[in-house]
Amino acid sequence: MIHFKFKNKNFVLTGAGKGIGKTTLQKLYSSGANIAVITRSTSDIKLIKKNFKKKKVIVFQGDVSKETDIKNFFSFVKFKMKKIDGLVNNAGIRQREKFDNIKVNQLNDIVNTNLKSVFRLSQLFSSILNKKASSIVNISSIVGPRGFKNLSGYAMTKSGVIGLSKSLAVELAEKKIRVNTICPGFIKTSYAEKFKKNLPRIYKYTIERTPMKRWGTSAEVADLIMFLLSNNSSYITGNVFYIDGGWTSS
Repeated sequence: MIHFKFKNKNFVLTGAGKGIGKTTLQKLYSSGANIAVITRSTSDIKLIKKNFKKKKVIVFQGDVSKETDIKNFFSFVKFKMKKIDGLVNNAGIRQREKFDNIKVNQLNDIVNTNLKSVFRLSQLFSSILNKKASSIVNISSIVGPRGFKNLSGYAMTKSGVIGLSKSLAVELAEKKIRVNTICPGFIKTSYAEKFKKNLPRIYKYTIERTPMKRWGTSAEVADLIMFLLSNNSSYITGNVFYIDGGWTSS
């Protein structure tokens, strides 16, 4: 395992309260980085403030699906940090619903949260990303490029993240900003036990369908995020990384 050193580096992370985001926050903190996070959960904010030093982790309560909150978060971070070395767009929501049943408000909610927020946060923070070695890491999903039943809205947004990231990688290269996408498969996050309990047949199928015969961990995804934020990946941009136990290869 590579031990990354990010002392005096500043990163922005969305969706830091649970799962992949929480583990990424822990790893960035251990590496010596300063991190600005946004989360809408009051309980998550309390836990973050309790477990991390205030000077190293600054917290903003807000919803990435709301334009006002995004702008206020950007202003907050710009005032606190001056410069940014990397952005991780991790915040997202799941939506399991039959295609014919998805209402307009549900469609707007998932698009604003999973896709529009990635566009707007990248747009705002690209203006203050450190031009020496900066990186944007966007979290998509295997659901995007592969397609799954009852996940049409979710798949649409996650496919959009991939297309957006590739375009930004080309356009922002002149500003020395790298942009990459990570597509996790089934990962043991906060929803894993609920998934196993409520959808036992589908859970069994995911294990059988995955060549490595298990779900991944948040730490395994967070390690990849750390690599893509670091100078170890200085010639990597516009790529899509599948971390799925072999799902997309079988």
